Amino acid sequence: MLPSTQMEWIAAAGGAVLAVLGALSARYVAARRRIERSWTTAVERKLDAIGEVDDLMVVPLVERLTPMQQLLGEPGVSYLLRAGKTTLLFDTGLNRRSEIRPALVQNADALHADLQRLDGVVISHVHPDHVGGSGSVRHRTFAFAAEPLEPKGLPAYVPAPMSHQRAEVVLTTGPRAIAPGIALLPPLPQMMFWLGPVAEQAVVVNIRGFGLVLISGCGHPGIERMLAVSELVLDVPIRAVYGGLHLPVHALGTPLMLQSTIGNPHPPWRPIGERDVASAIAEISARGPRLVALSSHDSSPWTYGAFTHAFGERYRTLQVGDELTVSAAGVRWRPLHSTTTPTP
Repeated sequence: MLPSTQMEWIAAAGGAVLAVLGALSARYVAARRRIERSWTTAVERKLDAIGEVDDLMVVPLVERLTPMQQLLGEPGVSYLLRAGKTTLLFDTGLNRRSEIRPALVQNADALHADLQRLDGVVISHVHPDHVGGSGSVRHRTFAFAAEPLEPKGLPAYVPAPMSHQRAEVVLTTGPRAIAPGIALLPPLPQMMFWLGPVAEQAVVVNIRGFGLVLISGCGHPGIERMLAVSELVLDVPIRAVYGGLHLPVHALGTPLMLQSTIGNPHPPWRPIGERDVASAIAEISARGPRLVALSSHDSSPWTYGAFTHAFGERYRTLQVGDELTVSAAGVRWRPLHSTTTPTP
């Protein structure tokens, strides 16, 4: 039997843990209620016609999966988008410090992607794997690894108050057209049990003769709500979903376990599971998509399999350097290699 002093210490520690969990639970429940009420007012206005582009090209510069050793994988996201005459960088990855060169820089150089010829930057949400690391989150900024950001004053569209030494930061407060055929959905709130509240915005691109492509960073608000809001904002059908949906199902003991626990919008006793995947698949399927491409940074092999079963040849798991082109003629992929190697 333990001495009484140790028993008292254990009891005190247990009480403290329960108190913390109780406080977190109360915060979580209250915030979830506020968020649920706010969904009805998240869209203050519809957008007028945003125009169209003839084609969209997307290249993942940062993803967890890579096709070759010369490209660095990390659990983050950065996509290079070219829609018509507009080139955007969507998120800036994790910028993992263990690498000699940040993955964004290494991969951009290897893929001959010129990060100095951008028309703008879009930040989906303020989490480390999308803004260049935890330091960027602490300082409410984003780390554009190819500093200095040129030209000075480049617009950076952000979903929450942020700053940057060279970019012209533009806070998104509602649906916003940012270029011909390109719009931002309003930042949608979500409450994480451990991480607290987060607001996330997505990009939509209207392609002539094809429809809308929705590009998501993590999908924390839920793809169901993102699709519904897109349909409220724009009178254009969604024909493709591309990017992160945060579905790390059966991730215990894998590199995605942290995504499954810390990034969970549900309470700890309700992990992200198969029913979440089924719900996402059902909502996307209802739109009759011609393309579904899932980020590998926050979803698991089990989820890849479920999406493959649901969408067949219309589905793709994203890896660094897989160039996608979408136009009225259809969907075209130009992979660098056929073999995919996961990078923990």
